[in-house]
Amino acid sequence: MKRTLRWLFSIIIALPLLLVTAAWAVLGYSPVYLYNAPSVATGIGAKLACSMRYVMAQNEQQAAADIKIYSPILALLDYHYDDEQRRVRASLAGYERTASWQEGIGCYLDYAGFTERKRLHWPHADSIVADWPLGYEVHSIQPDMQQKLAAMLAEDNALGHDTRALLVVHNGAIVAEAYAPGYSERSLFLGWSMAKSITGLMIGQLEMQGKLEVTETGLFPQWQDDRRNISIEQLLHMTDGLAYDEIYDPGATAPAMLFQHPSAAAYMLSLPLRDEPGRHYRYSSGSTVLLNQLVQQRTAANNAAAVEHLAEHFFRPLGMQRMVYETDAAGLLMGSSYLYATARDWAKVGQLMLNGGEINGTRIVTEDWIQRALQPNGSDNKRDFGYQWWLNKATDKPRWPGLPDNVFAAQGNREQRVLVIPDQDLVIVRLGWSPGKYRDNENFVEIASWF
Repeated sequence: MKRTLRWLFSIIIALPLLLVTAAWAVLGYSPVYLYNAPSVATGIGAKLACSMRYVMAQNEQQAAADIKIYSPILALLDYHYDDEQRRVRASLAGYERTASWQEGIGCYLDYAGFTERKRLHWPHADSIVADWPLGYEVHSIQPDMQQKLAAMLAEDNALGHDTRALLVVHNGAIVAEAYAPGYSERSLFLGWSMAKSITGLMIGQLEMQGKLEVTETGLFPQWQDDRRNISIEQLLHMTDGLAYDEIYDPGATAPAMLFQHPSAAAYMLSLPLRDEPGRHYRYSSGSTVLLNQLVQQRTAANNAAAVEHLAEHFFRPLGMQRMVYETDAAGLLMGSSYLYATARDWAKVGQLMLNGGEINGTRIVTEDWIQRALQPNGSDNKRDFGYQWWLNKATDKPRWPGLPDNVFAAQGNREQRVLVIPDQDLVIVRLGWSPGKYRDNENFVEIASWF
């Protein structure tokens, strides 16, 4: 009798999930998709909701609206916020996952037995009271530029682009910045893949310090097969040839790395080769995860020491003090995706590039690194990607046809941009949550015409 009751109870508990799964099956989803969908959906929901609430200071309604833009499935999630513990639980038809916040480190998914994040500490430092880019004081706003930029942001949002911040730097000074209602110069914005460009710079700093060379191979002891031929430069160019796809359907490698495995690097190190290293470009957050693994391994003996060193010797000289850099459950800084910063801080990254690797009186990377970072890669299919930076003219079809060939940018999901126009000494920052393609060429050409 007890066995029968337990069986019936199990059926009752599982029934909602079975019904949802059956509904998805009717819509034509594959068995692999159906098996992984509950874990991926609740993982995405818990992770992003936690960060949006406790890092970005969004309310529950805004967080849910921003998350569901990625998939109709995510609109089915239920959220529970524990403000005392700063933990979020996302559930779907009885399947649930949680993500937790940690001071200075932000949020990540909870995994039983993984406590490495608790050992990490991001050193707190009061913001320097100084003019941008060393500090955050801005006394260089030009009223005519400010009016134009505010009008551009308003037009963006009238067209449905959901632009939340626009900022323009000219000749090393912020001349205009505009924010949507509810956002300000102190708001933290998720840069998504713009963090990759910062990872490239961290590799450059290690090269300057003599701790690595981009031609190195034999990078990880786990690679005892042909993967030992992969070089750091190929990881920078995303021509490493690993069997990774930047597809976010449940069951694919990208969501598995970000939302189903506690160690993103361990997952990437398990993947086999698909292509000969150096031959074929394939966009890969996984390549950047491996670069971050190298950064932390070459910086210090353990994750805690590496995180503190990078905070003190990379981000502080850069002037980025109002930011949060999240790690995975294994303590790896997630340089593929999870760096939050103010618009003024994101602009400092562009200014560093424009300055040839120096800012605030400190050299972060060599000028030679900057030049090499902005060269086309040698792949056989897509060459407009340098050392984690997007290039305007590396093929017959420019990315921004109205701008000079030597323009380059950091780019992130939902149309984040830090775009640099060297010929005009301009840095343009765009942050938002666009549901589709942003009109960046049109807007950036217009901004360039103001100078």
